[in-house]
Amino acid sequence: MAESTLPEPTARDRIEERFFTAAAGQPPTEQQKLGVAKLRELIIDLATAIEDRVPNGRNKSLALTGLEDVQMRANRAIFATGPSA
Repeated sequence: MAESTLPEPTARDRIEERFFTAAAGQPPTEQQKLGVAKLRELIIDLATAIEDRVPNGRNKSLALTGLEDVQMRANRAIFATGPSA
């Protein structure tokens, strides 16, 4: 396999890629918009089931917080670029 002639990313390059924001990126594509919307729909369905069926308390709160994390990480993955995407 041929070696890459691309320069090695600097620490700053790697950090800027890791801590990207929507403001620093390109406008979303239609495919990205559809992906975000579908994931949100599914997460809302599951969160509603948890809200309706799980007794109030710490575990319910943690379950809903977990879904917030799922949504955030899935959205980051949809908009991420590069080899770590």
